[in-house]
Order: sequence, then structure tokens, then C-alpha cells
Amino acid sequence: MSEKKVGKVEPLPEEWRGRKVGLMDALLYARKQLLEGRGLWCVTGGDTIDSLLSFTIGWGSNTQFNGGKDQEWRDFLDWLDEVKHEMPYEGWHVKYLRDCGGDHERAALKFLDFAQEFINQRRQT
Repeated sequence: MSEKKVGKVEPLPEEWRGRKVGLMDALLYARKQLLEGRGLWCVTGGDTIDSLLSFTIGWGSNTQFNGGKDQEWRDFLDWLDEVKHEMPYEGWHVKYLRDCGGDHERAALKFLDFAQEFINQRRQT
């Protein structure tokens, strides 16, 4: 396994300062990093779709264990299932990896593109 080295540590987005950051914010940040040519590892700590799945589960667990709720994340999952029909029994991560021919970055970007689409619709109203 190759060792990853961070060439540059970047500050978190300015708009996050002084407010609660939800999982959807973090997913949009991950999408931005991928589109700018950085690897998924810079947000999730891994290069696979499984690292993105683990990231979302870990974030959700941390939120719950700290007595919080992330309604926007829950609404996104409902939207992904009920509107987009993209939440199969096997899991979105398995389907997207298959849809993308085993390309983990493309599979992650497919999920993150849905996150962006949902946020664009939700936050414009």
C-alpha cells in the first residue's frame, strides 16, 4: 500500500466558522476536493467508496452519540431513495461501484453529485 503525503494543509471553508457543520456540508466539501484533483482520502482517510460509506456512518454515529440530529442528512437519504430510486437493498456504495465499472473515485463522485443536486434544490427555496 502506498503512503499518502499531504503536500499542503488547507484551512476549512470560511463559511463554516462559527456555525454547526452538517454531514451534507462535509460531503459537498469532499466533492469539491475531488473535482479539484485531490483524492477522496483528504476527506475520508481512504481512496475507496467504502471509506466514503464509513465516513458517513461515523459522522452520523458521532452526531447521535453527542445528542445531535442531522435532519438534512436524513432528508437526503429519503430523497435518494424515494425520488431518485438510488438506495437499493445492497447499498448505494455497492450499486455505484458496479455502475462505475469498479472505479472508486467515479462511484464516490456519483454519490457526491447526488448530494450536490439535493442541496441545490433544497437550499434555493
